[in-house]
Amino acid sequence: MENDSSRSGYHQPQPASAGHNFRRFREDADEQWDDDIIEESTHSAEPLIKLIWAQAYDREGNPGALGLNGTMPWHLSEDMKAFKDHTITHPVIMGRKTWESLSEKFRPLSNRDNYVISHNPDYVAKGATVVSSLNDAIELASQPAIPDDGVRRDEIWIIGGAQIYSEAINRADEVYITDLDIHVEADAFAPLVHVDDENSLWSEEIIRDWTAPKDTKNEIKRYRFRVLRRA
Repeated sequence: MENDSSRSGYHQPQPASAGHNFRRFREDADEQWDDDIIEESTHSAEPLIKLIWAQAYDREGNPGALGLNGTMPWHLSEDMKAFKDHTITHPVIMGRKTWESLSEKFRPLSNRDNYVISHNPDYVAKGATVVSSLNDAIELASQPAIPDDGVRRDEIWIIGGAQIYSEAINRADEVYITDLDIHVEADAFAPLVHVDDENSLWSEEIIRDWTAPKDTKNEIKRYRFRVLRRA
């Protein structure tokens, strides 16, 4: 995925040790913090839960195609840049398959706390924190680090895959979507979000309307960026 140096004045976040077990962390925390500190922490602002994905059309013309066999059958540098710009310095949460789909040289994603959801208690994701559920991932990602590790926890980004998106969509405050005008083979699809009817729970903003990729040889004819916000 992406790879560049940290920005000026930024401190590289220190990921949890590989295979960190959140259940043990939570039990230890209950013993270490007194009631006054726990009560005070509950008054902190809740982070925004944000989902982000790129979607194409499948061969039958259905929207929401995310990928095939755990991979994205396309490449768009503009989309990769937008992904990095949105998620940098924030926690990112993903499923095991999404983690494994990342190139080893780019995982964990730099300058972000990486959380991987796996139901296997022995699963190890080097450089990331492994948790057993989305709830545990969000709870842990919301907690401030002491000392400060440079990660901004006002936003938590859910980055895949399809099952995690479906589970998280009802908790999401915003959904960032890159629409791709290309038809591909797909076996994974984004959750369907209705924005057209008057009873929709979402408002839509077009961040960048349909645009041709800079790479004229790209099979993607055009793309656009939009964001859905819970009304």
